[in-house]
Amino acid sequence: MKRLVIFDLDGVIIDSRENMRVSWNAVKKNLNIKISFKKYFEKIGMPFENILKKLQINEKYFKKAKKIFREESIKNFNLIKTYPNVKETILYLKKNKNYKLAVLTSKERSRTIRILRRLKLKFDYIQCPINGKKGKPDPFLLNNLLKKTHHKKDCCYYIGDTLIDLNFSKNCKIKFIFCKYGYGKINQKKVTKVDNFKKILNFI
Repeated sequence: MKRLVIFDLDGVIIDSRENMRVSWNAVKKNLNIKISFKKYFEKIGMPFENILKKLQINEKYFKKAKKIFREESIKNFNLIKTYPNVKETILYLKKNKNYKLAVLTSKERSRTIRILRRLKLKFDYIQCPINGKKGKPDPFLLNNLLKKTHHKKDCCYYIGDTLIDLNFSKNCKIKFIFCKYGYGKINQKKVTKVDNFKKILNFI
């Protein structure tokens, strides 16, 4: 059976840190929120509203904060770059009949699709958060993806860059590869780690 290689987006395929910084600062300015980007960035990996909850921001601001962040992010897409060797590696895998490729991210679907189109990156499947359903590290999104793709868990790999991604993979009971160049840090020795996107080919 074909292997399903599932990628997180931010911190794995794209470096969007500066885009997020500009977007979060716009939220701070418009809503008079004092929480630094550093504090926001520490929560990266979970859905936006979950981050706001973790930061103890009043729920009455959620809708407006999400709108501001989204608009600023789209306006500053030029700040988003792919990491080295991403495009070449994905193209190689797309041409290999043994693989199917997916993106599973906490970023909303409309922005995810816009970013991938802008960067000319094509995947077989895209799985984003679903309103009213749990996001990472809960296994719901992976299970939803597998229902649509008919893949088995023992043929799946998740490529991530945070502890949330590791815990997500454990909860899903699928193989995990950690991208050390991304946004998070993992100290566990038994975790498969790469320092360049291309090196995932050694483990899938």
